[in-house]
Amino acid sequence: MFSSSSYSLIHIWSTYIIAASCVFSQLELAAKPVTDVEQVTRLALKCQNLGLAYLEESQPQKAAEQFAKLINLLPEEAIGYGNLAVAQLRLKQSDEAWTTIQRGLKVNPMNSQLHFISAEILQLKGKFEQATVEIEEAVRLNPEDLEARYQLVRQHLRIRGDVGEQEKAIEGLKQIRLRTPTNIVVLMKLAQLAATRGDIDLTMETGQQLKTLLADIPIDKLQFLIDGLTAIQDQQLNNHLQVANRNLRIFENINKNTPRYQQGIAELDTPILGHPIEDFETGFRSRLVTKITPPISVHFTTIQKHFDKPKTNNIQFDYDHDGDLDALELNSEKMKMWRNDGDGTFSDASQTTFGSNFQIAAIDGTFADFDDDGDVDLVTIDHTNCYFFENLRQGRLKATVIVSEQQLQSIDDGDYDNDGDIDLVITSHQAVQTYKNRGDGTFVIDQVLSFSNGLDCHFVDYDNDGFLDLWILNPTKHSIWRNNGYSQFNNQSDLLPPKTEYGEFGLTSDYDNDGDLDLVHFLDDEKSYVLQNDGGNQNQWLRIELEAIVEGNNKNNLKGIGSRLEVKAGSHYQLTYVDQQISHFGLGNNKLVDVARIVWTNGVPQNILQPRSNQKIVEKQVLKGSCPFLYVYDGDGFRFITDLLWKSPLGMITPIGTVASSKSADDYVLIGDKLKPKDGQYILKITEELWETAYFDQVKLITVDHPASNQIFVDEKFTPTPYPPFKIHPVKIARRPLSAIDHNKNDVLKKLKKFDYDYAVEHKPGRFQGVVDEHIIELDLGPTIDQTPIKLFLTGWIFPTDTSINVSISQNPAISSTFPYLQVLDQKGQWQTVINPIGIPAGKNKTMIIDLTDKFLSVDRRVRIISDMQVYWDRAFFTIGDQVFPMVITELEVETADLQYLGFPKMYRPTPHGPHLYDYNQIDRNQRWRDMEGFFTRYGDVTQLLNSLDDKLVVMNAGDEITVTFSKSKLPGLPAGWTRSFILFSDGWVKDADINTLTSQTVGPLPYHNMKDYPPKEYPEHLLPYQLEYNSRRIRHKLPPF
Repeated sequence: MFSSSSYSLIHIWSTYIIAASCVFSQLELAAKPVTDVEQVTRLALKCQNLGLAYLEESQPQKAAEQFAKLINLLPEEAIGYGNLAVAQLRLKQSDEAWTTIQRGLKVNPMNSQLHFISAEILQLKGKFEQATVEIEEAVRLNPEDLEARYQLVRQHLRIRGDVGEQEKAIEGLKQIRLRTPTNIVVLMKLAQLAATRGDIDLTMETGQQLKTLLADIPIDKLQFLIDGLTAIQDQQLNNHLQVANRNLRIFENINKNTPRYQQGIAELDTPILGHPIEDFETGFRSRLVTKITPPISVHFTTIQKHFDKPKTNNIQFDYDHDGDLDALELNSEKMKMWRNDGDGTFSDASQTTFGSNFQIAAIDGTFADFDDDGDVDLVTIDHTNCYFFENLRQGRLKATVIVSEQQLQSIDDGDYDNDGDIDLVITSHQAVQTYKNRGDGTFVIDQVLSFSNGLDCHFVDYDNDGFLDLWILNPTKHSIWRNNGYSQFNNQSDLLPPKTEYGEFGLTSDYDNDGDLDLVHFLDDEKSYVLQNDGGNQNQWLRIELEAIVEGNNKNNLKGIGSRLEVKAGSHYQLTYVDQQISHFGLGNNKLVDVARIVWTNGVPQNILQPRSNQKIVEKQVLKGSCPFLYVYDGDGFRFITDLLWKSPLGMITPIGTVASSKSADDYVLIGDKLKPKDGQYILKITEELWETAYFDQVKLITVDHPASNQIFVDEKFTPTPYPPFKIHPVKIARRPLSAIDHNKNDVLKKLKKFDYDYAVEHKPGRFQGVVDEHIIELDLGPTIDQTPIKLFLTGWIFPTDTSINVSISQNPAISSTFPYLQVLDQKGQWQTVINPIGIPAGKNKTMIIDLTDKFLSVDRRVRIISDMQVYWDRAFFTIGDQVFPMVITELEVETADLQYLGFPKMYRPTPHGPHLYDYNQIDRNQRWRDMEGFFTRYGDVTQLLNSLDDKLVVMNAGDEITVTFSKSKLPGLPAGWTRSFILFSDGWVKDADINTLTSQTVGPLPYHNMKDYPPKEYPEHLLPYQLEYNSRRIRHKLPPF
């Protein structure tokens, strides 16, 4: 299959004629009850699909409206009640959610999912004993529900040291082990609990199972398991149970980031807030089975037409996720990976991609996210093997043989069973075989078709019924195999013309723009034929074209090649990975597509409700990574202030290709006088809202009391390490420059007068987010500056690059990203650089302080600041001489800190060039991102974790919030005529989920202060008890429900 390399040809064919047969109509609920079974079914599916889409789009109110309609349509179905309760939970309407779930249980008391949602509501209300009863009922009703069983185990372990509850947890783990005997997470937990209870036989039995399952791991990692099992048998050893348990805990900890552990925990995970029911019960589904679109009359007509034969020796896709298309060169001796350097040239990256000893040939291949972990993988064949190349990120692919057959010929991919993962078809000299994906990039043979010597193969929905059919080519004949809707293929080759020449290479496209896919095949470079599809357009269809934002962004390739594209139409779901300019979906007899979702190659999801046919979907520019945010109570409500931890991006790749410093932030931000007391407390909210994880070690509030006529500032800039020491900068007299001009000689003095989101330079979009044309601001500080010190204060914000953009920049030496630097005039009137770099604002609305003392080289007091970073300067002033006035400085420790789920405040921009700000009064509760995998800090009191620098971190997921309070009673009284300013200190790290950030798929490994670099090679053993006590909230690396 070479479809990605053929999309330029398809571009020629596509004339963007609107497909009249795919006109969508909106069916609304009538005022009177709907009684027609088919119409009820169709409307119910529409309500369910739209409701789930609104949940994912963070519109729980609209979702609630759809689920209320669903209840009206199907009052005996559990799904409406369960999902309405979920929507109400995300609206923070727990009482209403409880009422709804009780209504559902009254009509459907035997539905285990309703009992599980009921337990979630009770847990939020703090009624843990009642929640346990509900989970027990969910397990009784559905004994195979591993998530419910595992949640029940966690409930039993909630009260530490309770022997009876521990015994129940052991029994629960045994029951899970019966159902998934190779799940190493279950075995590790069971071994530890057995050791705690002194059950030597169970510990040894479980430990031996682990040794057998993990016999292939390095001996240094296995040694902790061996030591644990040895200790528990040594009753002469003091505290032998504690020693055994410690070793078993260490053994689990060092395995947490392994694929086998992640796979095990994925079976057991429970989402954090309001898990929606995604499907109807069997009774309702049985009606839908009969709704598979019946066969229609289709035939193909041969038309000779010349097309330039596409190149068949390369596959274009963005394997390193840096926003441009790379090329895999297929070769019967050794394939090569050619990395796009972003300047029209390609570099041979085969050794770094595949490894120095790599020697694998390839005659065909295809790409998709086969293991559903958020990055694009590769599958290739040579004549004897099929290889799965797992994307390890950072431009590396790891090969595994998944099929061994003789005389392999061709391969294609597609979700032919419509289950949400990508399957394969492989042809050989002997047969055509389909392989089903187990959902994790492993495959099992499904069907063997009686057709030999297939030199090329393509999945193609020729009859637009929503199920992928097969087209197999060889030089003597072609064959068409229809998917019957149950992922079984039946030979329909009589649809092909009886007499024609046959090509050995083909591709599919709606070349005549009539709504069905035609088959183009090539005999040689000069002769080609079209098998024109006549009749496939009797069923409905949808065509979607993606278009990424290139100017000022460049996070995704122009046509979104490699993006995940899903559609839902009624009961029908389809998935593809974009490999050409136009993506075609057959819809059967569904006239309405409820929702389409694109997950762009940079990992950002985007939903389109009720898309129209031939729709061009343009990428929506969103901020996916930055830092945690700070809100404060200002007397009326909570106001956004700025971002935190900007100086400590874990695992980030810089524009020069190196890994950023792993030093913690040691961050001070100025709140000023915006913070007001409430009931004797100062209340702050620290939130994590973007696609990242935050790790907070300590938080302190610093109060500075001073005369109201004066101001204070802190230096909020980011510079390469070492960071400048903390200092409060008093300002008694703020002086404005005499003049200010930009690089085009425009007068920008008024724009720099005050902090108002009116910027001196409003950049035109460059090629990349964060990089623009070189810009200058020139400030004249006046001729009379003789006193020292001299300090320049600049307020602004930066729209930064991200790791994937930095990777792309690092590959192209012609593109730079230069920190701002400062120049002054020398005696000859020439500009000379005297400070390089001056730093950048560390996020949003930050003030930089630049010491100009002894920096001038002449009597001319003009300075200019130059950069090509996307920095927006908002305010400029300077001080001369010592700025002295009385100050009373007090440090406050955290009084209380509570970690809970918040959701996502609404983003807005105050001006077109202003930063992304957030409205705390408008919050969406739905999961927004493909969360990182791992253990986050459990919800509840985290005060102890934030009051000292001890590497005991509050680990926050996207959507989390820490409410922090400080006591006003510990502060001195405020003299008349004075005011109180506030500074927040925070220490910690942040790691974004950008595909090219190191270890971006997982929460771990956790950082700590003495680590040499990130990721660290080891983790301090003395911190393991903290992890076990606090970091027990499990999150999966999965997309939000669709």
